[in-house]
Amino acid sequence: MNEILKMSKADILKCIDKAMANYKVAALTKKSGQPKYDYVANGREVMLNYQPTILSPKKFFFPQDEVILEYTADGKVSSKIVAEPLLLFGVRPCDLNAIKIMDEAFAESNGDPNYLAKREQSIIIGIDCKKICDEDAFCYKVKANYATSSFDIMLYEYGSDYLVESITDKGKKFCKKYLTAGKADAKDKEKYDKEKADGFAKTHAFKDFDKLPEVFANNKDHEVWGEESKRCLSCGSCIMVCPTCYCFDVADELALSLKKGERIRRWDACMLSSFAVVAGGENFRHETKQRLHHRLDRKFNFLMKKHDQSVCVGCGRCVRACLADISPKKIVEKIVGESE
Repeated sequence: MNEILKMSKADILKCIDKAMANYKVAALTKKSGQPKYDYVANGREVMLNYQPTILSPKKFFFPQDEVILEYTADGKVSSKIVAEPLLLFGVRPCDLNAIKIMDEAFAESNGDPNYLAKREQSIIIGIDCKKICDEDAFCYKVKANYATSSFDIMLYEYGSDYLVESITDKGKKFCKKYLTAGKADAKDKEKYDKEKADGFAKTHAFKDFDKLPEVFANNKDHEVWGEESKRCLSCGSCIMVCPTCYCFDVADELALSLKKGERIRRWDACMLSSFAVVAGGENFRHETKQRLHHRLDRKFNFLMKKHDQSVCVGCGRCVRACLADISPKKIVEKIVGESE
């Protein structure tokens, strides 16, 4: 059992200020009236009460645009890795589950040096959720309203205080250095757990949740694919805001002097009509229906088997971003027979 500490919300923000001497700090904040995960200059800029963001915290480890190589005309090539000490504060369970998936994906084979360097330099402090944050969120349907890894410290809201739990050595060292916390009563965490259970008492996961890969494999020709794809604009908005999508394209950009250049990787989206085009112009998924099926089959079948968890974390970002009102939640409910 990890030791549970307790400290006030005000003291948490003071600790963030203290940590800024050694870390860049990113947290949920509001800029131009819009809640977003962004870098902050002090603890006063941090939002403790969650509001849904357009983009998830994955952008700090897997940026939208990233230079991965630099080269010169005389043949010199050097990799470019930018990784600074980062304190990522206030990440919620859905996004922590997403980071877990990203961690596993980018650690495969020889691993991605850019992603792994950023993660190695980071401390992640999560804030647990005791209730559903938004009408479009469905974390509970995919069992992502609880997080057990891919964070160093978790905060549990307890009145005007937070209960503090460190699960990694890195987190314990951070607490010892920056947090001024007292020991919590043994029953405090039990009381919190009951409050959370009560907050999600009326929710349930998708029907036959653990069998979703099999269900999706048997429903390739379900009528829902045709029904929903008729409205799809193939704009890629759903992919660009998804916290677990990690497809990217790579392009070389040569300077006007023709003496040097950069290799850049950028997010890509399987819902774009050009995504599956190969040499010769063949498109292996030229129909919108094929692309929609591919996207969700990856979340609830192929990658779900690979990561042993749903690769949709129910954050609701794609639902909010979709101009055609297409929802993975509604599609899965139709396939498993939950919808009316």
